[in-house]
Amino acid sequence: MLNNVENILYRRPELYDLFYPEPNDETPSMLRRAFAKHLPSPPKSILDIGCGTGRDLASLARDGAKCVGIDALAEMVSFASSRHAHVSFLNGDMRSIRLGQTFDAVLCMGSALMYALTNTDLRATFQTFASHSHSGSLLFLDVNNAAACLPGGMFRRELRNEFNAGGFRAVATMLFDFDYRRQVMIRRRTWKLEDEETIEDFCEYRLLFPAELEAFLDDAGFGVVGMYDNQQLMDTPLNGLRLYVTAMFRG
Repeated sequence: MLNNVENILYRRPELYDLFYPEPNDETPSMLRRAFAKHLPSPPKSILDIGCGTGRDLASLARDGAKCVGIDALAEMVSFASSRHAHVSFLNGDMRSIRLGQTFDAVLCMGSALMYALTNTDLRATFQTFASHSHSGSLLFLDVNNAAACLPGGMFRRELRNEFNAGGFRAVATMLFDFDYRRQVMIRRRTWKLEDEETIEDFCEYRLLFPAELEAFLDDAGFGVVGMYDNQQLMDTPLNGLRLYVTAMFRG
């Protein structure tokens, strides 16, 4: 599934949360807002597909829900299990894994869905969401907004970040390109370490437009109940860089 990815943060999971800090529990707080807005009561069971380091799921587990995380990277699963013993973490491919149980809420956060590069991959992944949902289950997706990547949109083709945490110091320069035929964004990132060594990353991400995403959801048995471009889940024209989508499984 991740043959198209080379990412130092995936090889060294201890750096991931340092590179993407959330000092105020921003993502779990957004999810709690979504649960309160679209579910009759807080979920008693949560499945996170593409759970990464498990930080978000561990926070949600403190609310009392039974939480299970799945990730394609064994390094992430090992790291998450060592940090969050109260949550179950499993290694698996989001296109094909089947746990034989359903959950009140299913999550696919942090652009994980964007690693499904083809329509075939996407349909298989949405079937995984459906296989772990029952009537009334809430699905929450977090992806880039393809509409914002069009010419004249908000997207920047070059970004530079300085990183200094956990004993790791580096400057990361990211260059973005697009394969318009495949609807794929290509990121090339060069890390320049303090000893002048350079490390290069490469990732490909499938871009999805709002209406296109809604069509995939409908085909898998989900009805969209909210689509936002902000973590406050306020209604806007959807011209922001991210899409946060909530959908209910019809069963």
